[in-house]
Amino acid sequence: MKRTVSASVILLLLLLIWATPFVGCGGKEAEKKEEGAVEEAVTEEEAVTEETTAGREAEEGAEAEEGAKAGPPAGYLYERQEIGSKTPLEYLQLVDVRWSSHGDYFRLVAELKRLDGTDPTHVPWCFADYSDDPTIEYGTEIRLYIRGIRREDVHVASLRASEGKLTGDAVCKQVLMTLFGSVDGVEPVNLFVSTETKRPFRLTYATAPMRIILDIWK
Repeated sequence: MKRTVSASVILLLLLLIWATPFVGCGGKEAEKKEEGAVEEAVTEEEAVTEETTAGREAEEGAEAEEGAKAGPPAGYLYERQEIGSKTPLEYLQLVDVRWSSHGDYFRLVAELKRLDGTDPTHVPWCFADYSDDPTIEYGTEIRLYIRGIRREDVHVASLRASEGKLTGDAVCKQVLMTLFGSVDGVEPVNLFVSTETKRPFRLTYATAPMRIILDIWK
């Protein structure tokens, strides 16, 4: 009886020893599968991150390119522009000419009064274009022509006729005023702004007081 029990115990121990390697192999196989799944998930996450980053960089590049291509606002042209009316003719005084740089554009302003010192009742005929007969030395010129101002009615302390004045601007370098010629018996005032190359411009006006405004895009 004792021998039978001992033999059974020994047989049981042998079975346990024989089964142990197979149990270990199953655990290692599960661990390998789990590690592979984690590595695959990390790889997919990296791919998504790289794709998102590349898409963002492409979008930002397109925005930067679009910004670089942006031109001047509406109304800026290279062609001749006119404002005001030739009738009724009203003689005016030119009381001030001033200019300033505003980052993307340069502004020239001519302020006008009636002979009695009050504001004009209408906008005088004016035009701006590129001069065919440059009068100053810097590249090319935009001319602002204002009709209805006689020589004796020019009262500008900042600018003397036929004497160019440097502006300090890198693009619109000099301003010159001339008083010559006539149209329909009315002497015009010509204001010239010199630029190294042709730039688009816009001619407008403002009231109270009456101002003729020439903006040049830089």
